[in-house]
Amino acid sequence: MIFLPLKKKYFEGIKRCTGLLFNGRHAWLKRLLAVLFIFLIWLLLPLPSPLFKNSYSTVILDENDNILKVYLNRDEQWCLPPDARQAVPEKLKTAVLVYEDRYFYHHPGVNPVSLFRAIYQNITSGRVVSGASTITMQVARLRKPKNRNYFNKMKEILMAVKIEVHFNKEEILRLYLDHAPYGGNIIGYKAAVHRFFGKIPGQVTWSEAAMLAVLPNAPGLITPTANRQRLIEKRNNLLKKLNKAGIIDNETLTLSMLEEVPEKVIPFDDLAPHLSRRLKQQYPASEIIKTTLNKEIQEKIARFTTRHLEYLSQFGIRNGCVLVAETETGKVKAYVGSQKFYDEKSLGQVDGITAPRSAGSILKPFLYAMAMDDGIILPQTLIKDVPTSFDAFSPANATETYDGILTAHDALARSLNVPAVRLLNIYGVYPFYIFLKNAGVTTLFRNADDYGLPLILGGAEVTAWDLTRLYRGLARGGVFEPLQVIEDQTHGMKASSAPLISKGACYLTLEILKELKRPGAEYFWRQYSNQYPIAWKTGTSYGHKDSWAVGTTPEWTIAVWIGNFDGEGNKNLSGAGSAGPLLFQVFNSLPHRSELSWFEKPENNLATVELCAETGFLAGENCPNTILAEAPADMKPLRICPYHEAFFLDRESRYAVCSQCWEPGYTKKSYLVFPPDVAQFLYEKGYPVQKVPPHNPRCPANMGNRDLQILYPYENAILWLPRDFNLRYQEVVFRAANRNPSLKVYWYLNEKLLGTTSGNHIITSAVPVGWHEIFVIDDAGNKDRKKFYVDRRQETRE
Repeated sequence: MIFLPLKKKYFEGIKRCTGLLFNGRHAWLKRLLAVLFIFLIWLLLPLPSPLFKNSYSTVILDENDNILKVYLNRDEQWCLPPDARQAVPEKLKTAVLVYEDRYFYHHPGVNPVSLFRAIYQNITSGRVVSGASTITMQVARLRKPKNRNYFNKMKEILMAVKIEVHFNKEEILRLYLDHAPYGGNIIGYKAAVHRFFGKIPGQVTWSEAAMLAVLPNAPGLITPTANRQRLIEKRNNLLKKLNKAGIIDNETLTLSMLEEVPEKVIPFDDLAPHLSRRLKQQYPASEIIKTTLNKEIQEKIARFTTRHLEYLSQFGIRNGCVLVAETETGKVKAYVGSQKFYDEKSLGQVDGITAPRSAGSILKPFLYAMAMDDGIILPQTLIKDVPTSFDAFSPANATETYDGILTAHDALARSLNVPAVRLLNIYGVYPFYIFLKNAGVTTLFRNADDYGLPLILGGAEVTAWDLTRLYRGLARGGVFEPLQVIEDQTHGMKASSAPLISKGACYLTLEILKELKRPGAEYFWRQYSNQYPIAWKTGTSYGHKDSWAVGTTPEWTIAVWIGNFDGEGNKNLSGAGSAGPLLFQVFNSLPHRSELSWFEKPENNLATVELCAETGFLAGENCPNTILAEAPADMKPLRICPYHEAFFLDRESRYAVCSQCWEPGYTKKSYLVFPPDVAQFLYEKGYPVQKVPPHNPRCPANMGNRDLQILYPYENAILWLPRDFNLRYQEVVFRAANRNPSLKVYWYLNEKLLGTTSGNHIITSAVPVGWHEIFVIDDAGNKDRKKFYVDRRQETRE
């Protein structure tokens, strides 16, 4: 109740002021001033930002602002977003101003002379023959299109004045050109230039500029594909105006009028469609997405991939992908997700770059590099390559043969499986698994124990994206950082804060990978001066479902995958034969700088060590020959040579003796002693094996079994016997190794003699279901025994 008198006085005050304003002397003037004041306030009120709320096409650009792909906007139109960095072509500006609004720079949004002339013409004609629209008025109409009548024309005039208050002339002209209709679903001059002429705006000719200037005047009536003759007439009339105004000379006029008007629209480039789709989904609010790709490189490598898969398709191999990145910066320069994006029959829209596939042998170099840092091996160190079993897992080499023993250098260069598995068993599955996680592999969804030792043979899946990051990290001294595909924005995981592998180990590993034999004509690459070295590795998954080839240099890192997206295996599929040729075609097509042909040796990260010349381990007192080799400076101590042993021999060097049996006159001699399984394979391959004299048979000491070993079956093995073609159960193949191949070996199964062998110790026998014991002994008394269980696989028949 207290506020009622105040409220009453408030409304009485408003009424008194209104009366003073609209009554009394000069009321009309006061009303006019009020209207002008309100209009001024309206003019000063800010316009919406942005002025146009159009939906724009999403544009994917390469590093040089070349268009890779354009998507239709939500209105199914080609409308490229405004880009203040891109200047409007002067020819187009001049042609538009001469045709649409010669006094554009001199009027406040409305041209009074043109307006009164249009009113006069419309009244005398009895119909609308002129709209007197300035460019600013057309911007107002394009912003909110309405039916053409005098009321809406007045609204356009008022809005045009307001636009002039808030924008300068260059901004208004750009607003017009960015949103003018050019026929069909083409909006804006940039989309029109690309669709009609297939070029960038800065390259338009006077003829093309004139055509673009006249098109928005009646885009629904005249287009390059309809009423072409009328369009040509309007273009030529404008060219004549430009000539008359002294803007173009007679020669330019003649040549411009002779230029053809396009008969059809030109599609936008459709490069890197897989990446474009990925980025559009990842950044839905972005209208312009500038990538690190290079259009020229992208086009070339996409063409190579298509042709290569066309050739492989005759062998039933349908899909492939290629990723190319700069080694130093990590910027992706080519992203080819499949052989053809629109090949629906072959699942071409699958993005092979991000699709997880079995790694095969492609991760082996990282294990070898880390084993060097851990003091397990150097490139010269010998690794066993013999049949090996870890519980139920028995790895085998792709050739199904064994070398017995060979250097780590050769084991990696030949990508042998057994040495890699044995090395992982020594190094540890968990540390290697953690390394892969930290280095950026994103597809490890199980724990380390679930992967186990098969992890190094393709037991885990990887992507081409992650592999490119891994090999780039190897090339950069063990620093694993994300790849970059968006300019000025890092894409991927957080960079590692410190090297995960030493520079020295990386360099030694890269030196090994450089020596891999190249496929086809590339085998002779050293004979050509324009060829460059590359550290590269291949991989083929189990069942021949995936083939990899990844290579790296100081300049480039390239990953190639070939296979079938549906997972179908193919015996013709291999890393070297399927993916390797495409890798080198891509590598040879890239630009190269001679000063970056190979990696600089990290002298401060390498040390010189003395190794046993025969075994590659740290030289011991029993090693007769030594060599100097490079090793990572901070690696853990390498094991002292375990294969050279010193023996004491009797006076005739016939027997080895010990403190229990030697006599005066004995001598000391060093022998290279390999385990029996290694010695057996070396003997079978014809390699000389140093024979150690047998121990003195009269020695009272029991020297134990050192020379004879059962290779198969393993202790407590469970053997499943299938039926043969004749429906009989297969026999068990027993295998043994003897360091002294001249000694005869006697075989006993459950204490019953099976037979004897010499040299190559293999014997077969039918064995019933149950537990059994195999026992062997040679002429020197060396012996070994193993227990095993036999079961028979039962087949059901209909």
